[in-house]
Amino acid sequence: MSFLDSIKQTASVASQKVSNGTNKIKTSISEVKLEDITANLNLYEKYFSESELWQKIGKFGKSIGATILYPVFLLFYLLKSGEVNLKEKAMIIGTLGYFILPLDLLPDALTGVGYTDDAAALMTVLRALASCINSHIQQTSKTQLKDLLGDYDERAVDAVSTMITKANESINK
Repeated sequence: MSFLDSIKQTASVASQKVSNGTNKIKTSISEVKLEDITANLNLYEKYFSESELWQKIGKFGKSIGATILYPVFLLFYLLKSGEVNLKEKAMIIGTLGYFILPLDLLPDALTGVGYTDDAAALMTVLRALASCINSHIQQTSKTQLKDLLGDYDERAVDAVSTMITKANESINK
């Protein structure tokens, strides 16, 4: 076997192992019950602090990207706005604590899937609190995103904004 054939074979085996690992992770993700995350958000409140949140965003923000950060900013600025009651604040603090915690249901270090559970928790709470999210909170979050990331794919922001609009429409029916 030539050296090039050996490299090809090694690459093929490695690719298959990555594929198998990815499939196992996808299976694990599909078995995650969102209710298990959201029902236990109070367990994650102790991990929230404003300084820890900004530290994580500063360290990993560019690799996390707009899809996750925009919901984080929306919840953070909603929390700061005073537009939510105590129960809603607890939901936000628990969700942001879950985001801060690196070793949660799917550890954040798992490339490509580590923030999937965080995204699910963020979006669930955003849906529940959509009626509280006003245009000022959305604009402040977009500005923060632009300051941190510079240019970003606005489709991620648009998708979240559309979800908020639809959730508000269903509430108002």
